[in-house]
This record gives sequence, C-alpha cells and structure tokens, in this order.
Amino acid sequence: MSPITSISESDLLDSSSTTTGLRQRKRQVVKSERITTSEPLWTEEDSDAEPPSIDDSAVSFESEVESLESAKAINESFFAFRLQYLIVHIAIMLADGMQGTHLYVLYEGYGYSVASLYCLGFVSGALTSPFIGPIVDRIGRRNSAIIYCLLEMMINLLEQYDVLAGLIISRVVGGITTNLLFSVFEAWLVTEHRKRGFSEDKLEVVMRDSTVTSNMSAILSGYIAHVLATNFGPVGPFEGAVASTFVALVLVTTKWQENYGSNDDNEQKSVGLYMREAFSTITSDSKILRIGVIQGLTDGTLQTFVFLWSPALRYFSTKITNGDTSIWGLDGHGEPAYGLIFGAFMTCGVVGGIAEPTVRSFISLLIKNSSEKVPETIVKEDKDPGHHDEGEKPVGVEFLAAAAYLVSSLLLATPILVDHNSHYSFSIALVAFLMYEVTIGLYMPCEGVIRTMYMPNDSICSLMTMLRVIINVIVAAGVFSTNFISFTSAFAAGSASMLIAFLLQLTLIEKSQWWNFSKNVRGIISS
Repeated sequence: MSPITSISESDLLDSSSTTTGLRQRKRQVVKSERITTSEPLWTEEDSDAEPPSIDDSAVSFESEVESLESAKAINESFFAFRLQYLIVHIAIMLADGMQGTHLYVLYEGYGYSVASLYCLGFVSGALTSPFIGPIVDRIGRRNSAIIYCLLEMMINLLEQYDVLAGLIISRVVGGITTNLLFSVFEAWLVTEHRKRGFSEDKLEVVMRDSTVTSNMSAILSGYIAHVLATNFGPVGPFEGAVASTFVALVLVTTKWQENYGSNDDNEQKSVGLYMREAFSTITSDSKILRIGVIQGLTDGTLQTFVFLWSPALRYFSTKITNGDTSIWGLDGHGEPAYGLIFGAFMTCGVVGGIAEPTVRSFISLLIKNSSEKVPETIVKEDKDPGHHDEGEKPVGVEFLAAAAYLVSSLLLATPILVDHNSHYSFSIALVAFLMYEVTIGLYMPCEGVIRTMYMPNDSICSLMTMLRVIINVIVAAGVFSTNFISFTSAFAAGSASMLIAFLLQLTLIEKSQWWNFSKNVRGIISS
C-alpha cells in the first residue's frame, strides 16, 4: 500500500474543501505524501462510506481556477489603483520641481532676501502644522488634495509678479501647502490601499515607486523648467507649474474616491477631537514620538541641504587651481553646472530607490534566524493598540533606515573634513553629495513604510502634520542661520542630526533581530 492511500478520509475531504489555489494544493499533496501509517483508508466499519468521486475532483479544480481568476482580478485592480495614484503624484512633483528650480533665481532677480523669504514658508508651516492634519482628516483627503491644487496654482501665479506683498502671501500659503503635499496624498494612498483590501507588501511597492517617480519627475522638471525659462524668462517655470497642477486637479476630482480620518465614514469628529486624539497618541506611544523626531531630523536635514549644496560647491570651485574646467560638474566658466548637478542628484535618488528592495533583501539575510527560512516579504508581529489590522511589516526595513542614516551622517561631514585648499575638494564634495542622494533614495521608502507600520489609519494625517512641526522648525532655523554662520557649520548640524536619527532608529529594532544580526556577522567573519 502506497503512502498516499494510507491517509484518512477526513484529510482528503479537508484537502478538497480548503484548497484555494495551485500552491496550496501542491503543499497539501506534499504533506499527504509524508504521512505514513498502517491504518487502511477504508475499514469494514466504514464500508458504507463512498470514496472521493470524479465530481469531487472537478469541484476542487473549479475552486482552484476561481482562485487563480480572483488573484488575477486583484492584481489588475491593484495595477489600476497604483497607476491612478502615481500619475497624480508625478503631475504634482513635476509642478513642485519646476517652481523649485528657479525660485532662488526669481527672488534674487526681484532684489529680495532669498533666505528670509525661503524660511518664511517653513515658519508658516511650523505654526499651521498642528491644525492642518486634523482639518484634512475631518473634511476628507480627496477634498484636501483638491484644495492643495487650487492653492498651489494661486501661489505660482503670485510668484510671477514683482510685488512683495504677493510674494509674502505666496510663502505663507506655501508653508501650508508643503504640509499638505507631504501628508494628504500619502494618507489618501495608505487608507485607500487598505480599504480596497490589498496586501501590505504591495503598499511598500507603491512607496518605492513614489520615491523613484519623485526623482524622475525632478529630472524631467529641470529640463522642462530650462526650456520654459529660455523661452518665457524666469516666470516660465511657474507658468508650467500651474499647468501641471491643473492636470493633477482634474485627475483627483474625476478619479479619486474620498476617504476620511475616521474608520466609519458616517462618524463625524470635530477638528478639536482629531487634534486631541493625535496629541494623545504621540504622547502615549513613544515609538510614534521617536518616529516623528527621527523623520523630522532627516527631512529637515534634507530640506536644509537643498539650500546649502549650491553655495558649498561654488566655494569649493574657487579652490581649483589654473582654472581647470575639465573637471566634471563645472561649466565652461569654471562655475558649478547647477542644472547638470541637480539632474545627477535626482538620478542618484532614482538609483537608490530602485536598489532599495535588493539592499533590504540582503539585510534580511543578516537578521534572519539561521535555523529558519528567510521571510520573503513580511513578518508577523504582536499588534499594539493603534496599529493597522494586518500586524505586518517588511523584513529589514528598520535596519536599512538606520544604516542609511549613519552613512548620510558621514557623507554630510565631508565639507567639514575635506581640505578646503585642495585642488580636489570640489570633486570630493560633489561625490559625497551624490552618494548622499543615493542614501535618500534608500531610506525614503523605508520611512513611508515605517509610518504605515506604527501610525493608525484613522488619524495618520493628523499625526504626520503635527509631527512636521519638527521639520519646519529645523529647516527655518537652519536656513535663516546661514545669514550668520558658515556653510560648514550648517553641514555639521546636518551631520549631527542624521547621527541622532541613526541612534534613535536603533531603538526601534527588536532585540531578536539584533541577536540574529550579531550571530550571523560573527559567523561570516569566522568563516
């Protein structure tokens, strides 16, 4: 008698009724083949029982086909949802990139203090951050995205006129729209993704795509802005930003469904209640508070770097002897080729975003238990109050974020450590900045996933904007301080911020992962 015929009838029936796909069926057959017992399949006492019929097999096969068709439908639905979000995301980031590339030049041409106007937006953002998120959760994320588009179109129209009052209004409103940009769209994505029942590993895919498309949009926006500025002057990129934002407005209005902060669409919460709940969540959950501080430090450092890299490279370019213009990154006049360098920065960000899954998979090998198989995508955790229903997280995401923060801290220290009088100081600083952009591409998808892991759906936007107070204060202080301190001191502050973020990120990693990591590293070294 073969091992297969020695399985009990109940096991056969259980296999037939619970098989929902070809992979499950294959695992059940393998399991059945491993069962060995001397009990006959049918005994005399069970002589009245009928063996499985051809009809039973047909039903099981039909069930498998239906399961495959269902999986195909889910994949098609997810692809449509992913495309729907990313098209809007690209349009928004194109507009943001076009006006960002020429903001400095425009204000300088008007004769106003660039640093003062630039930091005014972040002061406005810091003051309004606690209120923006609760309002968004109350009125809905789709409605808030529409408001964002309308405000951005107004801002880019005001920027086209040399009127100080209009520029001040645009910067104040710009602080509000920046909070909306970095909270509304992600909050809508996360809630809608889970509302439609897609798996958590697919959410990480969209987060990664967002980082990659953001950098690709920045590259494209730089080229479009250059063409528009050549043909229409410094205001040309702002006119292009209005057009791109209008495209996003039409798509959001016609294609997006509304979702709110409350899990129950019929439940009406006041703005004050959203604020109290968000504040209570932050103060009662140390992990959320730490995440807010960590990502405030990293994003604040990034926004400050955006303002610092050009004067830093301009300074180092003056140290090149004999006016050598053959060095990559310099134009024919010995000045930094800002457009070329900006495009290279964004390309490095794309490389980092594309490499993130591969790097995370490698890190997963280092933190796995040597006696267990490496989880392909996610691991189960004990769910804490306020976490999303799945209780899942991608393996290695917190380790990767910590490693990227540490590397970023070292790279941002380069302008301080390099010999300023060296002929190669410009090239060394430029390479360090390019590598920093790669690490940004690595850690930004991780940060998005970490937010979804710990922040509850019903108040994620309130939490994100309330925590952005940290970012706005850091950037406002960092940019304004450049009027009084050297750029090397500003880079030292950025490097220190990333080091603090690294140390705080380490506290989010579980002890079991630390134990496995140290054991596996020792094993690699000893071998």
